[in-house]
Amino acid sequence: MAHDVGAGVMTLLRRGIFPGRSGDLQLILSPYGTANYPNESRALALRDPRSSHALAWGYTQRVPIVIHAPGIVSRPGDFTDPVTLADLAPTTARLIRFQGFDGADGSALPGVPDPAVAPKVVVTFVIDGGGWNVLTHWPSACPNLARLMREGLTYRNAIVGSFPSVTASAHVTIGTGVFPWKHGISGHHVREGGHVVPAYGLPGEADPSFLLAPTLAERWSEHTNGRAWVGEIGYQIWHLGMIGRGGGRPPGGEVVAMYWDEARSSWSPQNPDLYRMVEGTPPREALSRGLQSYFGPERGGQIDREGRKEVCCSPPIVRYQGDVVAAAFEREPIGTDEVTDLLYVNYKMPDYAGHVYNMLSVQERIALTAVDAELGRLRRILEARFRPGEFVLIVTADHGQCPLVDSAGGVRLDPIQLSGHLSGQFDRSLLWNLVQDVKPSEAWIDHRALWDGGFTLEDLAAGLSRYRYEDNLGPYVAEDLIDRTRLRRAEFAGVFPVSFLTTLPSARHPGSRTRPVRARRSGSPAIHVTGFRRRSDRPSAPWRALDALVFRRRVRRGTRTWVSKEPTDPGGTGSRRTVP
Repeated sequence: MAHDVGAGVMTLLRRGIFPGRSGDLQLILSPYGTANYPNESRALALRDPRSSHALAWGYTQRVPIVIHAPGIVSRPGDFTDPVTLADLAPTTARLIRFQGFDGADGSALPGVPDPAVAPKVVVTFVIDGGGWNVLTHWPSACPNLARLMREGLTYRNAIVGSFPSVTASAHVTIGTGVFPWKHGISGHHVREGGHVVPAYGLPGEADPSFLLAPTLAERWSEHTNGRAWVGEIGYQIWHLGMIGRGGGRPPGGEVVAMYWDEARSSWSPQNPDLYRMVEGTPPREALSRGLQSYFGPERGGQIDREGRKEVCCSPPIVRYQGDVVAAAFEREPIGTDEVTDLLYVNYKMPDYAGHVYNMLSVQERIALTAVDAELGRLRRILEARFRPGEFVLIVTADHGQCPLVDSAGGVRLDPIQLSGHLSGQFDRSLLWNLVQDVKPSEAWIDHRALWDGGFTLEDLAAGLSRYRYEDNLGPYVAEDLIDRTRLRRAEFAGVFPVSFLTTLPSARHPGSRTRPVRARRSGSPAIHVTGFRRRSDRPSAPWRALDALVFRRRVRRGTRTWVSKEPTDPGGTGSRRTVP
């Protein structure tokens, strides 16, 4: 299986696991496949748009990185060097002239200079779900981003850098400069105290001690004795990973860290005991007015009352979050002294639209356009408040998205049936259930039950090597929803026990330098999904191959090997850091 998926994917796996926390079996779905959650499996619809991006393939791994720093970056630059999200924290450290920070898995991006004077503020702007495959599918949706690409530094061969490509893991990598094997957030859920729990705990009660590596924001706050202003304005609890605790008591009081509380339909601090909201956060009525203006008084009022999906996937919530960002610059002491301040922003709407409607839906274009408008608004705010050399704007994404399974040729994975299959084949214990939990990219196994049955994780992985779509169909799936031409399709490209992955060597980046890629005017590389027709079309590095892969043998042909000089220890034993 390792040979089939390729060396690059194996490196993603190695970086993405944290023994004890991660699922005991790491599930690499076949290309263009997706995993359901149990409620989705029980209520599938024809051409169901819902999908997961917890994958290892290039279309969910490749992300844009753009740096806009007038007065610091003297001329535009277009780079195809292989880079990852782990390079963002070291890059910010270089820009703010912080020599005491070392992102062990990343390094400063090529072409980024050492400024003579540090800027007053660095803003990191994350388009959730805004990977290259989404941007290139809707090439006219982001004119402001395209303008930044033309005028700044653009990195077109950037990847998330670890498996799975999910929000929780990627945002900690952005904030720390290390991958999950060191920062400990290996997915949206981790094993803690023998139980599978959400990383960070419950919304509104966020616990940053889940992070096992310091963020740049924490280190910078400590270095400046709390003089640096630090803030995170996101949508979900996962976005807190960009700052962690954020440091001590910066100017204005506690660190700003806020999320959208869907239950209350309002902004809230990530944890009121540790964080606060932006001073002067616009009132909730601003969103109500926006919804009624966008949808009309009657429909807008109904959506406002019901909340949830319609609110999170509509432009008014994006505009409302932009109002919060604007309020931060108006009311918070950002950029008011010589100490560089750090603001991290995540706009969730493109990812939410992809999960609810799919990235191929026009709703995705609407989401991208709304977020791009706020990107342009933020640029105007920065340019109005600061002179060249006084600000830096970094734009990126945390992952790409999975296109409609029915159109792309993939198959769905039902976690209910997978759990039942494993239990039926391997559960012999009288006391414990074999399967603790199954999520889109991993399965947690009770080792006591495994021992009782006389099996190993390797046995379970081998047992899934021939697991097919027809084996995974539950009795609740309607007949007209089953594509019988795909019954024999393999669910997995590979299933790997964590015990095996920990024996693999590591590498800073899974591949060598690539040749320049053909670019569109926006700076977005063309992504092909039909495979390679001629030998000369094969890419020179795995990430070009993973964009185009359809069959595992094509991945194998397109990979290269590399030499590792890093230790194999993933770092840490799983114990939490002490948070002041």
